[in-house]
Amino acid sequence: MQKPKHHFGYTKPLCNIMKMRQTIIFILTIIFFSCQNDLDKNKQVFQNILGEKKTNAINSLVTDFEKNLKKNYPELKIEKAYEKYLTEIISDSTTDFEKFKFQSPKTETKLNKSGLWNELYLKDENGLLMINKTGQYLRALDYVGETDKFVKEYYENREAAGMIRQELIVRGILKSNPNFNDYFHKRIVVIEFTF
Repeated sequence: MQKPKHHFGYTKPLCNIMKMRQTIIFILTIIFFSCQNDLDKNKQVFQNILGEKKTNAINSLVTDFEKNLKKNYPELKIEKAYEKYLTEIISDSTTDFEKFKFQSPKTETKLNKSGLWNELYLKDENGLLMINKTGQYLRALDYVGETDKFVKEYYENREAAGMIRQELIVRGILKSNPNFNDYFHKRIVVIEFTF
């Protein structure tokens, strides 16, 4: 009587592949939660530095901005719409600048009452607008920049240059490969177009 054939030769490699797969999933899970923890911590510190009113004002600005993106670019996903907005606002072929206005009167009131404007800008003795380099907004971004390359680059450029032409800001943002699904990257763009 012939003994049944065992396929042990195939079992061991299969077992190794399964173990490797589990290890990779485990490592990716740890990386994901580590990144998520950094994001949660950064958001908490950012919001604590700014305070509730200023944080709510920024959140309202982001909401208004994204509603405007959906209205102007309904066929695009939100991250692509951010990119399209930025490229169009500095394009020589753009003639309709009304489409870039996004603040609702309610949000504008909230912005003024929150004191956020004074955290973003100052006026010099000649009445010219300047970046508030010691304001809570930039301080909060400085903290986030410790773990976010895009935010760090933006913060350093803002610190060094102060008020610069919109075209240079946009080109700098796009060159730095922002993630328009990121909480902070969105806020940086929206604040840049808040007047």
